[in-house]
Amino acid sequence: MNLHHDTRRQAVHSVIGATLFMIVVLMQSKSLAQTSLVEKQPRIVPEYPIRFGDKSLESTVRTDERYGHDGLFQGPRGWCYWNYLENPRPIQNSNLWPDMRSTYFIGRFAMPAGSTMTLRGKFPYARFFQFALYKFERNTFVAFGESLRGPDIEPDPGSINPFRVGANRLDENRNFTIHVLAKDPPRDEAQRATNTLYVGRNGIDIESVIRIYLADQDQDGTGWGPNDSPIAERGLPTYEAKLADGTKLTSEQVRIQFAKPIVGETQKPMNAEQWVQLVEAKDNDPKMTPRNTPARIPPRWEKFWTIAYSVVGVFKSPEARGKIPYEGAMEGGGEGPYLVTYISRQYGPVYVMKGKMPTFPDTYAGTNGKGAATMSPAQTQYWSLVSCESVPSGQVVDGLTDFQIPLDKDRNYTIVVSRPEDRPINATLENGVAWIKWSSRGEGLDNSKNRADFGMLILRIMGNNPSWKERPENITIPGTGEVVMGPYFPKGYYTNKDDFEAKNNAKHEKN
Repeated sequence: MNLHHDTRRQAVHSVIGATLFMIVVLMQSKSLAQTSLVEKQPRIVPEYPIRFGDKSLESTVRTDERYGHDGLFQGPRGWCYWNYLENPRPIQNSNLWPDMRSTYFIGRFAMPAGSTMTLRGKFPYARFFQFALYKFERNTFVAFGESLRGPDIEPDPGSINPFRVGANRLDENRNFTIHVLAKDPPRDEAQRATNTLYVGRNGIDIESVIRIYLADQDQDGTGWGPNDSPIAERGLPTYEAKLADGTKLTSEQVRIQFAKPIVGETQKPMNAEQWVQLVEAKDNDPKMTPRNTPARIPPRWEKFWTIAYSVVGVFKSPEARGKIPYEGAMEGGGEGPYLVTYISRQYGPVYVMKGKMPTFPDTYAGTNGKGAATMSPAQTQYWSLVSCESVPSGQVVDGLTDFQIPLDKDRNYTIVVSRPEDRPINATLENGVAWIKWSSRGEGLDNSKNRADFGMLILRIMGNNPSWKERPENITIPGTGEVVMGPYFPKGYYTNKDDFEAKNNAKHEKN
């Protein structure tokens, strides 16, 4: 363990105390562990699809049949596969608050020094696409700056990149090639090779993640194939490799020599016992009680930093939390930035969220049943909100994507979060109000300690335009989100069904 990690560990220990420090250690040490059995947990399955933009059950099944048999890229993972397939595989449980309209593929491998792996694929018909690498460090996989988002990938000669502004999104010539090198990256960024990622020469375990968010309306969950007809193409990238001595490896040989099996579902960062210890810890902020912690009055949003700061630290007093290091690579292979808030029905059965929506490319629906023809300029590539259960559950119960939310003439939105029985009658699209479900299971714990009033919201704002000054990446210090993001930073308050109905009768002026 290096000196930096020792210092970080001592700081967290001094603030959180021995018991909670052990929780953090256990969280980190188990983040790579697998379980070959799916934990007993009831699924949260509404009628499907429930909104324009949700994929059909047929599309979900077809996507699984097409892409669920690769030896390197395991999946498809995501909310719909876990909740709607009759017999999902444990690896398909994307159990750390996935986006509702996403498809993930995970691969783990280790490459000998000097080797090269080459991937050849097609850009999907989708809103957001990324190929990212994470290295094994501090008993988890963390980002180390090696990733390529859709717009960053140079297309093959004769092909186009549909993720670049102004591109023809529907062009069929959309091939790309990516190289992964087991070498150290050049110190000078200008010397990096095109479409090339570097994993170093030490042969450590690497996790690759393919992210595809919001495939077009005529596409399956990946955006690589049609919704309603067979496809002869592979979809997933093909791969081959070359060793340092020039020996070439086929796809099968890559799987044998490089791939690391993932047996069972990925382990959650914290189990129920550890979570309950955190909720009931004696050194929590005295302004909160075990019934409502870590929710506060007034409710507040903040940037998600690390598990130590944003999960454990949120239970502590501001003074104690201020001593916890907040900087560091996000654990669990996340792709941010994320904003998060914790809420509780102890303060009110209805939570109302307000803010300004950044501009986004509305790609899902174009003409003739296809997606939009052109990639338009925007402040962000993807904005979405999910309603979550606690860390040990890791489940999402509902979610909204930017284009599903009504806006007024100034791009302001109102989103109501409640259980179905508490939903105001005017929390509808016709009244300019979006609605998202609050889990009836609260924390989602399968024991008597479960707090049914718990709630948690996560906001993704991804692929942001560097010219957008209020983008969340510019939040570099905790507590400065509203200053940095201005009207784009969400706010919220508690109310009840009757009060919301009485105060929000008028329809919003919509675009």
